[in-house]
Amino acid sequence: MFDTERLTLRPFIESDADHLLRMWNQPEVLRGSSNDYLVPHSPKFKEMFTSWVEKSLFFAIITLKDSGEFAGNLGISMGSSKNRDGVLGITFLHEHWGKGYGKEALRFVLDHCFKALALHRVTLSVFAGNERAIRLYQKMGFVEEGRIREAVWIDGQWQDIIAMGVLDREWAQRCQSATGALP
Repeated sequence: MFDTERLTLRPFIESDADHLLRMWNQPEVLRGSSNDYLVPHSPKFKEMFTSWVEKSLFFAIITLKDSGEFAGNLGISMGSSKNRDGVLGITFLHEHWGKGYGKEALRFVLDHCFKALALHRVTLSVFAGNERAIRLYQKMGFVEEGRIREAVWIDGQWQDIIAMGVLDREWAQRCQSATGALP
């Protein structure tokens, strides 16, 4: 279990599947996270969560430290173990957006990826229309590395998928320039 200022990142337990299903059935979450059809997921979808956890290098349920309330999840899977490339995914319940939890969780997980897991790079994909997430990722040091044009149909229009990444030395430099504190 890991704690940040306001969050706890803890292991997945079976009862978390209900919270994840509720989150993945929020239209706002699906619009920003899924390139599949925007349809309700059935309870059978919960079986996939166990698979995600088992395949992840690092997977955490994010809860609010003061109440223990489920807020979201994050995971790092190995894109290439030889090249120490971690692929990040992070999702929050819609009601927890705009509160700085994403920045707090990302700050912790990036530091953990580079210092404890010895990754060289962390990458992610984001839809071009998810401007809030893109701004956050840029603040955390991610840079755009590529774009898959008109790859996903969302709300009646095509959107690009943007590939972003941050390198270990870039993260270390950001931490150092912040006088030893994390960005």
